[in-house]
Amino acid sequence: MFGFNKSSFMNLTRQQSALITREKIVSAAFNIVGREGYESLTTNSLISEAGVAKGTLYHHFSNLDEVVYSMIQMILDQSLNDVPVEKFESLADYLDAIGKYLMEDFTQNPQIMNIVFGFLPKGMKDLFFKSVGKDMLENACNRIAPAMQKFYSGRLSEEKIDKAIRMVDMFTVGFCVHFTIFEEKQKYLEIWQDFSELMINYLET
Repeated sequence: MFGFNKSSFMNLTRQQSALITREKIVSAAFNIVGREGYESLTTNSLISEAGVAKGTLYHHFSNLDEVVYSMIQMILDQSLNDVPVEKFESLADYLDAIGKYLMEDFTQNPQIMNIVFGFLPKGMKDLFFKSVGKDMLENACNRIAPAMQKFYSGRLSEEKIDKAIRMVDMFTVGFCVHFTIFEEKQKYLEIWQDFSELMINYLET
């Protein structure tokens, strides 16, 4: 017969509450950096935006660097989850969806662009953020990996698949910068399609 475990319920409730608070803090950091840049992310601005006490902030995060790491991870996870590889039957379809997402959603959100590309100078100057940037890129590659494995597992060497993953990741970063600056949708749609064809030819020859 099943019994009600009050202790387990309370622990679960505390865990849920902690998760909600962490997400609230990260979302507040997202808003601050998205509006005003990284230089505006301070302890005072963050606790004010999030509506939490200073002690609460440092209970969940050791320092602001950890908040930034969580914020970048949140953006990356959301972006990759928006185009799930499971929905597609070919790499061509998957790459086409990624290109459209980049042009119609990702680059159209000024907050995300400010956060992601404002992060790059930090990664060049600070060893901690360089390691964060490395983790971020590795995670992006790891999230692209299932697509390559789904469509080409057993047909290609792991080395070739790894190179293809990194080429997609590198091209995506540069593509976002160019498209944001030039804003020529038809032209960049064609460029993305040409890249997709090159990628498929590389993998299939």
